Amino acid sequence: MRVDTLNKIVYVRQSWLGDLAICPERARLGVTRPEFRSGSDATIIGTSVHTGIEAVLSGRTTEFADMLEVVANDYEALTSSDYKITNIIQEEIPQYLESMSLAFYNNILPVVSLGGQTELPFKVPLNIDVNGYAVWLEGTMDYMDSDNNVWDWKTAKRAYNQRSKQKSAIQPTVYTYAAHMLQQSEQEPTFNYGIMIRQLEPKSQIVPIMRDVNHWNWLKHQVRGAVSTALRTGLDNQWITNDESALCSPEWCGFWSICKGAYGCNNG
Repeated sequence: MRVDTLNKIVYVRQSWLGDLAICPERARLGVTRPEFRSGSDATIIGTSVHTGIEAVLSGRTTEFADMLEVVANDYEALTSSDYKITNIIQEEIPQYLESMSLAFYNNILPVVSLGGQTELPFKVPLNIDVNGYAVWLEGTMDYMDSDNNVWDWKTAKRAYNQRSKQKSAIQPTVYTYAAHMLQQSEQEPTFNYGIMIRQLEPKSQIVPIMRDVNHWNWLKHQVRGAVSTALRTGLDNQWITNDESALCSPEWCGFWSICKGAYGCNNG
C-alpha cells in the first residue's frame, strides 16, 4: 500500500493484499520497514527463470540453450546479494534451473500467443473512494498477449490446486481487472498461471482462472475494507499478528527479526 497524500490516492498491490491475508502486521511492516524485506534461494530461482522467460517472449533469444544461459547468468548475479537459505537442496539448484526452464520451453511456450507485452506495469483506478482517498491498483504483469490474456509465471515446490486458486486467489482478480481497464474492452480477460515445478525432472502445469465483473466487485469490497482499516489504524501502530502461517519463520519472512524473532522464540 502506498499513500499519495498530495493527490489523495491510495495505491494497492496484489502482493500487499496477499500479505494482509497471511498476517496484517507483515503487510504493515512491508510498507514501513521495506529494508527488512529480503529474498530467499527460492526467490532468486524464480527470478532467474522469469528472466529467461522474458528473454524468450521478448524475442531476445529463441533457442533453449540461449534461454538457459540467460537463466544461469541471472542466477549467478543474484547470488552475489544477501538472501535467505531455505530447505532447498543447494547442490541441486542448477539442475532445478535447467528442469524448470525446459518445462516452460517445451510445455508452456507452445500454448502462449506471442507478440504480447512482457513485464507490463499498470496503474488503474478501482473506482472506489475511502475516507476521501481514491483507490488505485498498481503492479506489473508478467505477460499480456495481444488477445488480452494475462499470464503469470510461477516456480513452485508442488503443483497448484486449481479449485483453491479459482475460489480465492487475489492475483487473477487484480490482474484481470487491470487488463480490462487497460484495454477498455467488453471482452473479459483470461488469466493463466504457467507453473514450473521445482524438481529434477521437467514438470509444468497451466492453471486457468476465470474472473468476471462479479469477482471485480468483490475485490472492491475487499480493498475498501483493507484500506479503510489501514487508514483508520495508521501505519505507526502495530496491526494484528498471525504466527500460525508456515511463512511465519526466519526462512520465509524478512520481518522475523523485528517481530516474533525479537522475542527469542527461535521459530518455535
